[in-house]
Amino acid sequence: MNASIKTKLQSVLGVACLVASVSAAGSALVFAPDGGVDSQGVFLHGVDEDIQNDFNDLLNSVDDIDNYSEVHITNATDALAVVIQESPGSSAGNKAKIIQSGSSNTAFIGQKGAANTAYIIQEGDNNAAAIGQVGRNGQALVAQKGDNNLAVIGQANIFNPSSKLSINQENDNNIAFVAGSGGANLGISQNGGDNILINASSAMRIYIDQSN
Repeated sequence: MNASIKTKLQSVLGVACLVASVSAAGSALVFAPDGGVDSQGVFLHGVDEDIQNDFNDLLNSVDDIDNYSEVHITNATDALAVVIQESPGSSAGNKAKIIQSGSSNTAFIGQKGAANTAYIIQEGDNNAAAIGQVGRNGQALVAQKGDNNLAVIGQANIFNPSSKLSINQENDNNIAFVAGSGGANLGISQNGGDNILINASSAMRIYIDQSN
């Protein structure tokens, strides 16, 4: 891995993990200028059914190995995909999948603890995504279809196994910067030119739907 890619990876994953740690501290901020907020929370909100099914297949697969990952890059130029997983021995079980097509897309998945599942799918050009995840049993998904979309997910999830996060962005120029910890369950769906910044406590149950 060359120096510029390594620096970019450390920067984006560092932001994701920082967001997760701040979330775990108990502060909360929701910024959704163009959409509604619902306190119930819906994981995989707005995500296509075929992507949901693929995520569930990943979630329910290969439980008997330390870490499992898949990377699928097709019809792409200048694509970058990085998966880093840690969790040796009986506490293992992280699973990750990245699917990319298009030009100049970047995807990062971190995962340090055990039994985390992360999924990134990107179609289009100049999209970037990062998933942090530190603890155990975290679930996170980023689905982006369009151009110039950015998504960052944090998540700590060390003691409570119920935390789930998702981002679904369609069309162009969407930005999401999210965090989660403990019992959080969050779903986001954006339809072009929208911005979200969320930093929430472990009790958060929220989804945001911004449609143009």
